[in-house]
Amino acid sequence: MTNIFSKISKINKQKVDKIESELFLLKSAIRQIEEKIKSIYTDVDKLEIPKSGDVSLLFIFQEQRKVLNKQKNRLSKKLHTKNLELANKHEEYKKARIEFEKIKYLEEQEIAKKIEKLKKEEQKNLDEISNMLYRGVVN
Repeated sequence: MTNIFSKISKINKQKVDKIESELFLLKSAIRQIEEKIKSIYTDVDKLEIPKSGDVSLLFIFQEQRKVLNKQKNRLSKKLHTKNLELANKHEEYKKARIEFEKIKYLEEQEIAKKIEKLKKEEQKNLDEISNMLYRGVVN
């Protein structure tokens, strides 16, 4: 049975589904950033300080560390931003879910009212039929 809340419920459900997919994408992006940061830590651990050789090897080592640290810092900032987005999206999801549940409840209440009305009409019709049959038998 459709009623005025059915369309609103459908729209709200689509909104909730859209936010859920955005949450999934955000979580996936966060996991990827975390993996990249872990990879950078692994790369830093693999770097070895030159024990001998030219001074330029030491400068190269320092530059490699600087580059990796800059990448890590950039990714850490990006991760922080994504985590903030995720928190905001969770709040948006909660609000959308509550709104959806409210409309769904109202829709169910409206359906229950219609069913009750139909039952009363059916009972009324059955009473009329039984009266007609009774009169037909009596006459």
